[in-house]
Amino acid sequence: MGLVGTVSTLETSAGDVTRQFLKRLPAFSPVAVQLMALVADENVSFKEVAKLISIDPALSGETMRMANSGLFGRRQEVHSVLHAIAMVGLQRLTRIAVTAALWRGVPNRTSPFMKAWWRHSVATALIAEHSAVVPIDHAYTAGLLHGVGQLALIEHAGQDYVQLVHDSVSNGLSLEEAERRVYGTDHAELAGQILQAWGLPETVREAGALHHWPGTSQKPGGNLTAAVQIGCTVAEHIGFGACGCHRLLASEDFPGPIAEVLSNAPLLDVFATEVNGVECSLM
Repeated sequence: MGLVGTVSTLETSAGDVTRQFLKRLPAFSPVAVQLMALVADENVSFKEVAKLISIDPALSGETMRMANSGLFGRRQEVHSVLHAIAMVGLQRLTRIAVTAALWRGVPNRTSPFMKAWWRHSVATALIAEHSAVVPIDHAYTAGLLHGVGQLALIEHAGQDYVQLVHDSVSNGLSLEEAERRVYGTDHAELAGQILQAWGLPETVREAGALHHWPGTSQKPGGNLTAAVQIGCTVAEHIGFGACGCHRLLASEDFPGPIAEVLSNAPLLDVFATEVNGVECSLM
């Protein structure tokens, strides 16, 4: 079904899409949300963090599996969450846990669309974390979760949404505009609503909702939003999935921070290696 056929047959409200998504997909792990808040406390102990992660057996298992993968180059097997913290560090362990939490909720992981979506999310997270002008809490998390609105739409419309994305990107159209015509909302707006429903911090919610809107650095959480915008744009232009909007930018129109990252070929190779490492660690 092409874009015109999709538009004529699929119409709904943003509220309906969000409610249906939240009913059909598991909520983002409450443990992961608590974990992000806990590690922001500079006085937190390793034992507190290990105890929290261990509350969720499935999350604990995924976290341990990632920690024992080749991703972190550890020289000995990790036997417990506490041991994992000691081996890879508290911030990195948090990153592992948040990644595992989102991975558990991704539907149809073997489909080409979802594989591309996942790689785009991970690449955006890694680039956002690197690109933060100053150390910004939750840069990796905000980058990782910025595309959850697309999960809402694919859960709602299935292959029709995949076709809409394909048609928009192939024809150089704005995906957000196409989404608004069909659904009355777009994936960025939905991301903000979903992240709010998951109880994530306001700055993370805003980064998700505004990841396609330039010039938002003066808003609350603007620095985090800018980092996610850089991550999303660079990820898309180096071949990691397509949000369907940033491809409309010509190279000469890139803001300075984006152009700087895109011009650094060795750094782009590092990002590609890290994305592949995260992907392999979850297989």
